[in-house]
Amino acid sequence: MENIIKLLIFITVLNVSAQELLLNESTNFYEFSKIVETNDRKIQEKFTQRFKQINLENIENNENSINGKGFTNHLVGGFATVEIHYSVKIDFKEGKYRLTITNFKLTDKNGSNPLEGMRSFKKKWIKKINKKLPEIITNIEKVDEKLDKW
Repeated sequence: MENIIKLLIFITVLNVSAQELLLNESTNFYEFSKIVETNDRKIQEKFTQRFKQINLENIENNENSINGKGFTNHLVGGFATVEIHYSVKIDFKEGKYRLTITNFKLTDKNGSNPLEGMRSFKKKWIKKINKKLPEIITNIEKVDEKLDKW
């Protein structure tokens, strides 16, 4: 029993620590990507519904992928809101899918800046996005959750 608990803690720590932005050397964009195995034959349908439920925009559903754009807010200094915009792509193959989140842009009252184009504070923003990333991923992947319609 004790070994099972240790294993579960290890897996949880591994999953949480692995959810961070990395620089893709071929595209020079920061991105998060993971591959998930699934035996759910309706997974693409469920992700299409989920994208609509969580209000992702510009949803494109192709034969083997789905794309959308989303954003989350971050409060700076307790009063200024910065929107963190991102693109989501899910590619589907038999028995698995790949979730990729990329094209991060920071938007405030002064305009919009891509994460890769920032000269100052880039490392701080990457840390802030990494803190929000597990919440973003969980929100996207809750395909079996029903939203309250009250």
